[in-house]
Amino acid sequence: MTLKKAVFQAGDPVIFFDKKERSYYAILEAEKIQNIRGDFIPHDEVIGREDGVTLFSQRNKPVHVFRATLSEQVLYMPRGAQVVYPKEIALITTYADIFPGAKVVEAGLGSGALTSGLLRAVGEKGTVVSYEIRDDFINNASKNLKNFFGGMPDNHIIRQMDVYEQFEDADADRLVLDLPEPWRAIENVTPHLRSGALICCYIPTILQVKTCVDELIRSRCYIQIQVIETLEREWKVDNVSVRPSQRMVGHTAFLVFARRVEFGVQPVQPAKSARVEAERALKQ
Repeated sequence: MTLKKAVFQAGDPVIFFDKKERSYYAILEAEKIQNIRGDFIPHDEVIGREDGVTLFSQRNKPVHVFRATLSEQVLYMPRGAQVVYPKEIALITTYADIFPGAKVVEAGLGSGALTSGLLRAVGEKGTVVSYEIRDDFINNASKNLKNFFGGMPDNHIIRQMDVYEQFEDADADRLVLDLPEPWRAIENVTPHLRSGALICCYIPTILQVKTCVDELIRSRCYIQIQVIETLEREWKVDNVSVRPSQRMVGHTAFLVFARRVEFGVQPVQPAKSARVEAERALKQ
């Protein structure tokens, strides 16, 4: 999986950025005209130029063109389902420790927003497997992924299966559940996760969080259970003022993280010699 070079090509997702710092998302197409509030930029003038080029409209207004970032792609791409927001993608990839070369399984492909972040994090040597039962979600997410990566990544696998009933991926390093009832999948998927694997559940309401955490505890296969909510507020800083934005991204979801351990295993006791040395060190 390799992102396209810095020279724009047809099919690239881009941001047109005007002098009033407003952003306009588009997929580059030959012979298409971009309308930016009455200012027009032909896509043909962008194709073949380098990322960050500045062009002028027919009214001689400057317009900057950038390749869409991951966060911009997530916010502006066509949606078939509610997307996982950039602030949660950042937390998931960090707290679930999505590392290069990892095998990550997600259940709930949606519009492909989180999938894009996971593919970025695992790199070319890692694998992302997405379980999704809806054809419309698969089709829309596939288009978004093709646009963002310049084609379907070779290390992305889509399984059209109900994860509540089927799971075919052994020794997964990480599992992300973005489902209406993630607790229903835990019993089915847990035996396939390697010891030490991390799980993350993306959950809208606190009552659902309680049900999910109860199931994780009941299974006796998870420890280090952690529930996180994040709020995002931007600040405006210019020549005359410094103030918080009047709008903020408030609650979008709760994230539940946990670590997989062997069923009902008691903590391993150190050898007698090690215990003696530890007790001696404490006394000193």
